[in-house]
Amino acid sequence: MRRIIIPGPPGTGKTHRLMHYLDQELKQTEPDKIAYIAFSNAAANVAKERIKNDKIYVSTMHSMGTRECGINTKTQLLKGDKWKSFKNFSRICADLSFESRININGYVEHTNPHMRIIEFSRNKKISIEESAIELDLHYTTDIWLTEQIAADLNTFKQSTGMIEYSDMISKFVEGDQCPPLHCVFLDEAQDLSPLQWDMFFYIESKCDRSYIAGDDDQTIYSFQGASPKIFINLEGRKDPQVQSRRVPKSVHKLATSIFPHMSQRLIKEWKPRDEEGSVTMNANFEELELHKDKWMILTRTNKMLERIRDHLYSMNFRFESKAQELLPNKMLSAYRVWKRLNQGAYVDKEDCKDLWDYLTVKQGHLVRGFASGKTLEDVTSINLEGLRAEHGLRATGGWEQLNFPESSKLYIKKLLESGDDLMKPARIKLSTIHGVKGEEQDNVVLFTDIERIIYESARRNPDPEHRLFFVGITRAKENLFVCTQHYEYQYNIGAPII
Repeated sequence: MRRIIIPGPPGTGKTHRLMHYLDQELKQTEPDKIAYIAFSNAAANVAKERIKNDKIYVSTMHSMGTRECGINTKTQLLKGDKWKSFKNFSRICADLSFESRININGYVEHTNPHMRIIEFSRNKKISIEESAIELDLHYTTDIWLTEQIAADLNTFKQSTGMIEYSDMISKFVEGDQCPPLHCVFLDEAQDLSPLQWDMFFYIESKCDRSYIAGDDDQTIYSFQGASPKIFINLEGRKDPQVQSRRVPKSVHKLATSIFPHMSQRLIKEWKPRDEEGSVTMNANFEELELHKDKWMILTRTNKMLERIRDHLYSMNFRFESKAQELLPNKMLSAYRVWKRLNQGAYVDKEDCKDLWDYLTVKQGHLVRGFASGKTLEDVTSINLEGLRAEHGLRATGGWEQLNFPESSKLYIKKLLESGDDLMKPARIKLSTIHGVKGEEQDNVVLFTDIERIIYESARRNPDPEHRLFFVGITRAKENLFVCTQHYEYQYNIGAPII
C-alpha cells in the first residue's frame, strides 16, 4: 500500500493538493472505488461541491459507519428521550441528566461529567480513570460510579441494539464493513481521535493507495480526544506544502513565535505571502473601525463572547454568531424569505419552514389548521400566491408584522436605518477560535484572555493552548488586532505558559 502524506501550515493549500491527487486517481481508478473522508459535515459538503462527482464516496467517518452498518439513527441512536429507557434500566442513573449536543465535528458534548469521561475514554482509547485525569474531573467525580455507568450502558446497548455516536465507528471496524475501495483520501487528519484513526487505518488496509493531509500545529480538538502524535509519526512519502496564500509576513512572524514553546510538533518549512500585512498588539477594541470592511472577532470561550456581543448591539452592527440573540439565523432567514416572496421570488420547503416559525393563527398570519406546516412537506418551489392558495397564508405587508420579539424588531429597524442590507451576509463574524477552524478574514481581532480553569490546565499541558492561539492568529489575511478583555489570566503570544 502506498501512502502520501501532505503536511502543510495554514493557507498552503493542503485540500487543493488533495484534489490534485484525486484528479490523477480518476485517470486510473473508477470513481466508485474512491473514498474522500472529511473531518466534519461542513468540510464534507465543501468537498462534494469541489469534487462534483456523485460516484465518489465523500463522507465523514460517522456517516460512513452509519451507512455501511445499516444503522437507523431515528430508532437506534441514544439521544433525547431515548435516554429515559436507559435511566429505567440503570437505577444509579435515575437522577442524572443525559442532555447533550452534537457539535459540527460529530463529537458528542455531554453536560453530565460521567458521560464526558466515558465518551473521552472511548475516543482516546484509554481507561475511565485516565480519561478523568486528562479532563481534570478526577477530583470532582466519583470514578467508581462512572465505571458502573459505563458497564451498565454497555449491557443496555447489547440487550436493546441501541447505539451511541462512537459506536458508528467501532461497529464499522469490528464488523468489517468497509466497502470495496482502491484508494482513500483524508483531510484535516490532525483532528482525528485514536478511535477514528483505527477506522482510517482499517479502511486504508483495504486500499492500494492513500492520501493524508493535515497540520499537527492546528490540532485544536484535543479536549475531544484528537491526537496530533499519530499524524506526526505517520510513515509514508511526504509532499509538504510550503507557500501560504493567506498569511502575510507580519502575522506569520507572530505565529511562528509560538513554535519554540510547543513540546511536540512536526518541523515544517512555511513561507508567508509577499504582502507585509499588520499586527497591532494591545489594540483598543472600542476604537477599531468596525463600520467598514470585513471582520472576524475571536475569543477563547463562548462566555467571553457576551461582552463583545453587547458592544456590537450598542453600535448597531450586524454580526454572524452563535451568540446572536436579537437576530439569530432562523429569524434572519424568515426576514429574507418574506422579502423575497414579496418581490415575486419562488422559495423551497426549508425556506417556508423558517418563515412558518414566525407566523401564527392568533395574529391572523395563517388559516387555522395550517400552523403546523405539515402541508409544506411536498413543496419543492413555491411563490407567495401559491402559499396563499394552498397552504393557508394570510399575512400581508412588510416584515414588521412577522412574529418577532419587539427587541428584535427594534434592532432590525436600527440596522436598516444605518443602511445595512439584511439580504447580504454580515460583515462581522463573532466566534470562539474553535468555531472558525479552516476559515479566514481580512481583519481579525483576537482576544487573548483565558479563564482560570483553562490557565491551570495549560500550565500542566501547554501544547493545546499554543496550538489554539496559533489557529486564531493565522485566520488573518491582512490585519491582526490583539486585544484583551481585562481578565486575570492571559495567553501571552510567543511566551511559555508559566
